[in-house]
Amino acid sequence: MKKNIAIITTLDTKGEEAAYIKRLLDAQGDVAILIDVAPLGPPTVEPDYSNEEVARRGGHRLESLLKGKQRDEIMAAMGEGAANLLTGLLKAGKVDGVLGLGGNQGSAMAGMAMKALPIGFPKFLVSTVASGDIRPYVGNKDIAVMFSVSDLVGGPNPVARSILKNATSALLGMVNGGEAVALTKGERTVAISAFGNTQPAVERAMALLREKGFEVIAFHASGAGGSAMEELIDEGIINYLLDLTPHELSEEIVGVGAYVPVRPGRMTAAGRKGIPQVVSTGAMEYLAFGPMESIPARFRRRKIYMHNPYNANVRVSRKEMATIGKVMAERLNDAKGPTMVLVPMRGWSIHGREGHPLHDPHGDKILLNNLKRHLKKDIGYEQVDAHINDARFAERCVEALIGLTKERKI
Repeated sequence: MKKNIAIITTLDTKGEEAAYIKRLLDAQGDVAILIDVAPLGPPTVEPDYSNEEVARRGGHRLESLLKGKQRDEIMAAMGEGAANLLTGLLKAGKVDGVLGLGGNQGSAMAGMAMKALPIGFPKFLVSTVASGDIRPYVGNKDIAVMFSVSDLVGGPNPVARSILKNATSALLGMVNGGEAVALTKGERTVAISAFGNTQPAVERAMALLREKGFEVIAFHASGAGGSAMEELIDEGIINYLLDLTPHELSEEIVGVGAYVPVRPGRMTAAGRKGIPQVVSTGAMEYLAFGPMESIPARFRRRKIYMHNPYNANVRVSRKEMATIGKVMAERLNDAKGPTMVLVPMRGWSIHGREGHPLHDPHGDKILLNNLKRHLKKDIGYEQVDAHINDARFAERCVEALIGLTKERKI
C-alpha cells in the first residue's frame, strides 16, 4: 500500500534536495507531499502546499506577514502554519510520515511543525546544524535527527545523496514497521520519573509495580523526559504517576540548568487529569549543568559536584528551596485526583546523602517547611526515615500509590 510522506523544507534553497527525495518515493510507489515553508524566495520546484498556503494556515497573509513582522516572528508563523497543516492532514488520514530538511531556519520551522504531531508518529529531520544545540527543534518529541554532513545547497552531491537516501529509507522503515503509542484495553500504566541519582529506588519501585500487574514507563528527568511524561498524561496514556524524581521542577522555578522542562508546567498534568499520584523530592536539591565552564558565574560559589567531566550538579540555594516548596504545594493543590507526598528524610539523591558533597539538611528542611505550610490539608504528607534509594522507601511509595488507586477507579 502506498504511503503519503510529507516533506517540509524551504523550496527556494532546498528544492533540488526535496525533488531528489520525491523521486526516491515515486520509484517505490509512495507519494511525496511537498510543503514549502520558505517565506521569502520563490520555490525551485512546484509545492503541493505553497508558502502562501502555509502562512494562511498560520492565520496570516504572506504579504502582510513579511511587511509587518520581524524575522523570528515570520519563522514562528510559518512553523505554526506548517504544524496546523500537518495535523489537519493527519486527522484526515492523508499523511503517514514526515521528513524535514533544513539549515538553521528550515530546521527550526520543520521542528515546530513536527512537534505538533503525536509521539509515535514517524518524524525525521535532516539538518545542517544537527551536531549543535537542537533541543528547541526537538523539544520532548520523538523526532529522529540526522546530520546532513555536507550543506544542503546546490543539489544532491555524492555525500548528500547518501544521507538523503538513508534518511528516506529510515523514515519509510518507521512508517512501514513502526507502532503508534496506544494503551491496550484493561492495561494499567504507571509513569515514574527517574535519574541516575535515584536509580536504585526507581528499579525497586518498577519491579514491585510489575509484580502487581502494572505496566511501568520510566521517564528520565532531563527536561524533555518529564515534559513527554506530562504530555502523555494529558493524552490519557498514563493511568497513575509515581513522581519519584521531580528534579525538573527545581530547574523550572530557578530558571536555569540543563534540564529546564521544554514544556512549562512541570507537576501539573496528573493533577489536571485527575489521576492518582504519589510525589517525592528526588534530586530536587540541585541544578544540573554541563561542564564546569557552563555554570553561570553567579552559581560557582555554591556547593558543586562534578557528576562526570561533562555534567555538574550545583546545590540549590536556601532562598530558592523556599520558593520551590511553595510552588510545589500550589501545583499539587490544584490536583483533581488523589495525591500524596512522600519525603525521604535521609537524602533525596546519592549526592545529597549525609557525608556526600550536596548534603544540606537545613536547606532541605526549608523546602519541606514551605511545602507543608502551603499544602492543602486533604493532600497526604508523610516523612519516611530513610534515604530515597533505600528499598523500604521505594516499597512505601508503591504501597501508597496502590492505596490511592483504590480511591479512584479508572
